[in-house]
Amino acid sequence: MIKVSNIHKAFGTNLVLRGISLDVEKGTVISLIGPSGSGKSTLLRCMNLLEIPDVGRIELAEWTFEFVAARSKLPSDRVLSQYRSHTGMVFQHFNLFPHMTALGNVIEGLVTVKGMRRVEAEAIGRRQLERVGLADRASERPSRLSGGQKQRVAIARALAMSPEVLLLDEITSALDPELVDDVLAVIRELAREGMTMVIVTHEMAFAREVSNRVVFMAEGSLVESGSPTELFDHPQHDRTRQFLARYTRAGAAR
Repeated sequence: MIKVSNIHKAFGTNLVLRGISLDVEKGTVISLIGPSGSGKSTLLRCMNLLEIPDVGRIELAEWTFEFVAARSKLPSDRVLSQYRSHTGMVFQHFNLFPHMTALGNVIEGLVTVKGMRRVEAEAIGRRQLERVGLADRASERPSRLSGGQKQRVAIARALAMSPEVLLLDEITSALDPELVDDVLAVIRELAREGMTMVIVTHEMAFAREVSNRVVFMAEGSLVESGSPTELFDHPQHDRTRQFLARYTRAGAAR
């Protein structure tokens, strides 16, 4: 489905990604876990070309992007827009347009990127809002929605574009605890439907439940990966064991 090879990314002198390679097969769910600052979100943003890798290769369907440091030719805005419509991204802080209704936010990409007629776009938008349990909030603006509802609108917006892969970046970390379950329920249902997803998360129980594969990252490197049982119950690296032990202690304290 999507393949990244030997991805490097630095911001100034800070090397954030150090040769990451990852294959995401169609219909699978991969969770990226690891300490803050390990490069998880940057990897996701590189997969969507919101950040341009310094070095590496990204492949998805008919697209192949090669990056060779200063010699790389950046994709045009048109190509980037088309590519991103196939790599739906949902952010930690929703990024909804405050002056638009929930439905308006969901259909904006269909109208402006895909050139779809508004009546057709609205039909798709309403179906996606129903899919995330918000059919009755289509006419509401973001200011009248809870954080969990805003995040579900953001998910509906990404789904409306019929992406090949859905990229989810800490989508529950900005929510009050009582709102998290509604958002995670949507992701569970998408996983059951066979949506290809890459999820950056600190929700360890959720990662164990929903993932086909869990990838542990630290200091810009992919330390180890495996099935949820392999990684959570039988981690092979000391760094992974230390990270999981901290989360186990934190969970017990709560």
